Amino acid sequence: MSYLTSARILFERLSRMAALAGLYVLFATTLLVSTDVVVRKVFGVAFVGADELGGYALALATSWALSYAFFQGSHIRVNVLHMTLQPRTKAWLDVLAVLTTVVLIGILAWQIWILAFDSWTFDAVSNTPLRVPMWIPQFIFLAGVLLFLISALLVLLESLGLALRGKYEETISLIEEDEQSGEYTL
Repeated sequence: MSYLTSARILFERLSRMAALAGLYVLFATTLLVSTDVVVRKVFGVAFVGADELGGYALALATSWALSYAFFQGSHIRVNVLHMTLQPRTKAWLDVLAVLTTVVLIGILAWQIWILAFDSWTFDAVSNTPLRVPMWIPQFIFLAGVLLFLISALLVLLESLGLALRGKYEETISLIEEDEQSGEYTL
């Protein structure tokens, strides 16, 4: 097994754990918001910041699940043309799709890094009673995006190597691996 394959498998596992962590954060947020609603209705007292924390939790869970969704083939894809192509063309189109993903997510990660670093540099805080330092949720969000970027980069490198060696079926199965199996469970 190559180093790229080992690294990709490691990142698949990390992605699954990150997605599960995001799921647990969302569950805890659900409990917090539900408790806030009940306490507000019964006692007329609201928790300060429950809605703000819910927003951060949603962003965290989303970014931490991006890589897992990528490995599961759950990102939006238009297959109408793709299904009719020969394996060689299909493989290279898949490599191009992953390359596009890497470039776009790389730009996104760079911009989030700039935003988070500026927030840290200028001590930016949320405009709420919690006054959360904005760099904290921004860097946590960035962690999920970086996990996605590294995962996509590993798949790109491995699939490019396979395609260059003429192993088109392996390239296609690598990129579409879990999508074809129909397994979308955590």
